[in-house]
Amino acid sequence: MKIKIGIGLLIALLLALFFLPGMLFKVLGLIVSLLVWGTSGYLAGKLLQGEGFGFLGNIVLGLVGGVVGSILVAIIGITGLVKVPFFGGILVGVLGSVVVVVVAGLLYGDGETE
Repeated sequence: MKIKIGIGLLIALLLALFFLPGMLFKVLGLIVSLLVWGTSGYLAGKLLQGEGFGFLGNIVLGLVGGVVGSILVAIIGITGLVKVPFFGGILVGVLGSVVVVVVAGLLYGDGETE
């Protein structure tokens, strides 16, 4: 009985060592991406509104802003900014998020009636 448990634990350990590093890096990459998107959305919200857009709103705004910012950076030709780890992503995301918020404000208004 002890041998079967030992072999089972050994197989489980080997499987964990084989699959865990790849999964761990994917999870860490997702966490870092969420932090970058949330930070860039929050900063864009602070720059334009004085407040953020809420936790999920900041992440969505940062995600959309990151895409828009990457396109703008490629069009402008300053792609070196994207290569700066972490802070480059935040700056590109803030740039894109600001553009997204300004365009959305122009298209839909800011919700205030006069």
